[in-house]
Amino acid sequence: MPFELPQLPYAYDALEPHFDARTMEIHHTKHHQAYTTNLNNALAGTPGEGKKIGEILGSISSYSTAVRNNGGGFYNHCLFWEVLTPNGGGEPSAQTNIRKAIDRDFGSFASFKEEFAKAAMTRFGSGWAWLCTDADDKLFINLLPTGIIR
Repeated sequence: MPFELPQLPYAYDALEPHFDARTMEIHHTKHHQAYTTNLNNALAGTPGEGKKIGEILGSISSYSTAVRNNGGGFYNHCLFWEVLTPNGGGEPSAQTNIRKAIDRDFGSFASFKEEFAKAAMTRFGSGWAWLCTDADDKLFINLLPTGIIR
C-alpha cells in the first residue's frame, strides 16, 4: 500500500507561539506531502513497494537516492508530528529514565542541549538530529536515523 500523509493529532495553531499555524500548515501539506508523493513514486515498481517504512530504512543503503532522501524525509516528519505536543516541552525531571541517561552520557541536560544543537546546526538544510541508543543503551547524537527504528 502506498504511503499516506498522516493527519496531525492537533490543529495547526496548537503549537503557537513556538510554531505558527501557517508554518505548520505549509510543513505538513507541502513539505511532508512532497516527501510522501516522491517516496511512493520512487518505490513504484521496485521490490520496496508495499514495504513498511521501518523495513525500508532498515536496509536503506540498498535503495536509490530518491528513496533514501524521501524515505528519510517521510519518516522524520511522521516522527516530528508525533513528538510535538501542545502540552509538552521543558526539561525532563531528574527522576525520569531519559534524564538519568542524559546526565550519565552527556554530563548534564545543559551539555546535552548544547551538543544536540551543535550537531543539528551542522546538518545542511534540514537540521535533523537524533538522540539514539547503541547496543549497550548508551545515548549518542546522530545525524542519521540509525538505531531508532524498532
